[in-house]
Amino acid sequence: MSRPTRRTPGPRALATAAVAAVALATVPATAPSAGANEGNPTVLAWGAGRTGQLGNGTRADSLSPASVTSLFRGDVDKMSAGGTASSDSFVLALTDKTVKAWGHNSSGQLGNGGRASQAVPATVPGLTDIKDVAAGGSHALALDTRGQVYSWGNNAYGQLGNNRTGDGRTVADRVQLPPRAAQISAGCDFSLALLENGAVYAWGRGVHGQLGNGSRALSSVPVKVQGLSDIVEIDAGCHHALARTADNTVKSWGYNLYGQLGDSSTTSSTVPVDVDWLEGVTEIEAGADHNYARTSDSRIWGWGSNQYGQLLEPDETFEAGASRTNRTAPIEIRRLEGVQHLAAGARHGMAVTADKVFTWGDNGEGQLGNGTTTARYAPVDILDEGSAIKDVTASLGGNTSYAY
Repeated sequence: MSRPTRRTPGPRALATAAVAAVALATVPATAPSAGANEGNPTVLAWGAGRTGQLGNGTRADSLSPASVTSLFRGDVDKMSAGGTASSDSFVLALTDKTVKAWGHNSSGQLGNGGRASQAVPATVPGLTDIKDVAAGGSHALALDTRGQVYSWGNNAYGQLGNNRTGDGRTVADRVQLPPRAAQISAGCDFSLALLENGAVYAWGRGVHGQLGNGSRALSSVPVKVQGLSDIVEIDAGCHHALARTADNTVKSWGYNLYGQLGDSSTTSSTVPVDVDWLEGVTEIEAGADHNYARTSDSRIWGWGSNQYGQLLEPDETFEAGASRTNRTAPIEIRRLEGVQHLAAGARHGMAVTADKVFTWGDNGEGQLGNGTTTARYAPVDILDEGSAIKDVTASLGGNTSYAY
């Protein structure tokens, strides 16, 4: 299928990253814990906690950031939070080439040989020399320094890539992929691997086209995503996926009810399509049903579901029950210009500047971390850390947030 010619947005006012960061910093903070956490060296978590996903030894929600037990930011290279809802959320943390996991475990997604949930981090056995981790809906992936991919957890749709369906695994096992993988990502019920040669492979459920191979059938073995080459970054949403090309444009495929493919339609696609407008993209972030992209000029763009104010449109009403417009093509989020990193959760967003963390969107279980359960449609400054936060992540389909 031929794609429409890529369009270029009209002129916009420019602002430097420094000015934008200052503008963000002026947003009134409502988090009573910000001062208490100043200089706190631990990984911080807040929001839903019913499965132990906060990692603090309890199963209670936390409306403000709290320490993850015995897990320090300086030791963590990456975190990935999974789950299809707050009732099955779990987390992976990459620390010194090993993996720690905690939270829900009924499908064996903690990889420890059992199925009991746990409320504090514990090492996933059998994994060494790991350089990337990815938490899906109820399965998990790890990538080692040799380019080998490992999987464990739920396998109802073949998302473990072991040529079987229906029989999950409670310990990690190798996925048979062409050599060598450079990055991994996991959706609610499918998996992705980016190879060092720029090709992308997918496996698992395909009913929404999320495997990108022109079919809606599941695949229990990795299949090549059609029409992609020279890919440098991938990210999976719940039932859709994004890929950044070497020329810094974005492709997407899969489910599109909320416009999360960004091609000015709500038609799902079984093969990659162009995300409209975007050029010069340096980072992509896929949430459950909405996405963010950062461009080389420090601008932030968003598209997809917006019913909880995920896209921070300046003319949005602050009334909680108001209807908001989903966006089928990227729009510029000027309130976030200049932020360093982004995270997209199920229905909320997060951003990091040099020493602050901002949140916005739905807040029914305290996932904004501002001490309330009231949704916010402007960024809330929740952390002013003496020891800088380098990144944030949010549960794929649940309502828990993390800063590390």
